[in-house]
Formats: sequence, C-alpha cells, structure tokens
Amino acid sequence: MLKLLLIAANTSRFTNNNYDDLEKELAKVTTLMVYRKSGHINKILRKTSEKPDFILIINDVGKTFTPVVTGLSDISIPVGLMVNDAHRFVEQRRRYITANHIRTFFVICQHNFYNYYPRQKNDQVFFLPQFANTSIFKDYGAEKTVDLMMLGEVSLPQIYPLREKILQHYKNNPKFFNRPHPGWRDFTKEQTEKALIGENYAKTINQAKLFFACGSVRQVVTFKYFEVPACKTLLMAPALPELKEIGLIPGKHFVTINAKNFSERAAYYLKNTKERERITAEGCRFVHNHHSTAHRARQLVRQIKKIL
Repeated sequence: MLKLLLIAANTSRFTNNNYDDLEKELAKVTTLMVYRKSGHINKILRKTSEKPDFILIINDVGKTFTPVVTGLSDISIPVGLMVNDAHRFVEQRRRYITANHIRTFFVICQHNFYNYYPRQKNDQVFFLPQFANTSIFKDYGAEKTVDLMMLGEVSLPQIYPLREKILQHYKNNPKFFNRPHPGWRDFTKEQTEKALIGENYAKTINQAKLFFACGSVRQVVTFKYFEVPACKTLLMAPALPELKEIGLIPGKHFVTINAKNFSERAAYYLKNTKERERITAEGCRFVHNHHSTAHRARQLVRQIKKIL
C-alpha cells in the first residue's frame, strides 16, 4: 500500500470541508500520515511513523498560504503540490515552487493554473477536479418546493457577472430563493448546525427544481457542478472547457445557460417536468458513480503511482 505523507491544514471545520473528507478517503486506500504545521521537511520526516513513498502538500485552502514546508529540494522523496485556487497567493506560490524545486502538481483547473504559472507547462501537471461528498450531497427525498435557486457569492459582479445578471432578473420573483455565501472560515459545532453549509446546504439544494451556478470569469469547474446534481437537483450552468474531460455532458447531466438565455431555459425546464427529471436523475447518477470523494481519492492515488 502507498505510504503517503499529507501536509495540510485541518479543514474539518472549514466552510467547505471537502479536503478533510478527502483525507478520510485517502486513509482507506493508503498508509496515510498527516502533518499540520510549517517547518523544514527533515524535521517533519523525523516525526513520521514511516518513511513515505510520496509527500503531498495542500497549502492554499483558507485565508493564508500555509503550511509552508521548506527544504524539499534536499530530499529524494518525490513531492507534489495541490493547487486549489491558482489565482490566489500567486507570487508567494511562484517563489515557493522555485525555492523548493517542485515539479509535480495536482490542479483543479488546468487552464487557470497555466494562466498564472506558464513556466510549469513542462512539469508533471495532473488534473484533479473537484468532487462531492456523496454521503452528504445526495437525494434526501425533499419535496421540490423551490422553483429557482442560487446560493453563494454574489457581491463580486466583476468575478461572477452571470450570477449578478440572474440575481437582478429574479430578485423580486417570489419563486426565486437566494442566500449569500456564509464566508470562508472555520465554524464551531454550534455555528455549523445553523449555517448554510454541509448537510444544511445539501438539504437546501435538494428542495430546488432548478439551481443556477457558474464557474466565474476564470471558467473553473466549481464544487457546485458536482454538488448540485448529486443532490438530485437540475444544474443550470455554463459549459466550461474542462467539463468534457470530466464527463459532464450538457443536455444529459445538466443544462447549459448563458447571460442571454438563462430565463428562457429556466422557464422551459420548469414547464417540462419529465425532461427536467430525466436530466436531474442522470446527473445525480453520474456524480455518485464517478465523482464522489472516494472516486477522487482513488484517482489521486493512481496519479501518484504513475509518478513513482
């Protein structure tokens, strides 16, 4: 079994704790060792129970670029860096990559990664898209009481112009349900029970017939492209460059929209119940069968084994 050292912050209480879920799945398919703090790699290795075959670092989740591990160029163990938000911490990450001679990357969006790090085009770059924890994002059997739903960040129209247009179009429509993003931060257990995150978030999505989402101006396949279909709700979102590789097919697993046709398409699928339910069911099956946390953990292990 692969001996994997994961160096990452604890995201179990974070707004989106997908990487904590990924840790749990990796523990099932690898001999997993986890370290949380910054420091020199030799000091970290002295604290591990075994010598790892591979070291994976995730340090761009949250508001700070941490943990920062130094001395990586001085060891023979191969190292990979997970890049979640390529557009954040750009200069800091560039310096970090150069100083540690990192040549292996696992990225959630290839074109966005290469846009900010063009020098890495000759390195080992593996596409590792987002995913859904299907034990949480699932069909709860809720009555579909909401016709139109959009949840998440809407305060940045320059980043999410489609969301802004949808919000302005439907804001006075009683059939439209919208709530702002709860913020990227850690939540206490008591806050989690009340906030629109985790199971509360999934159950809310499950109540909608249609759910609007997008990949921002950066055209990144976000969590919602997996979470919404997983909750057996029809995803209405733009077609993005990497969806073909992921396997999400417009008209089969979700409905593609743009700034000009979103209201017309929404009206059509609200009216045509059987067609809406067919696509919704196909999308749900597809995500549960191909893009769960367990699937992504196994994919990551396969990619690491290719390197080794």
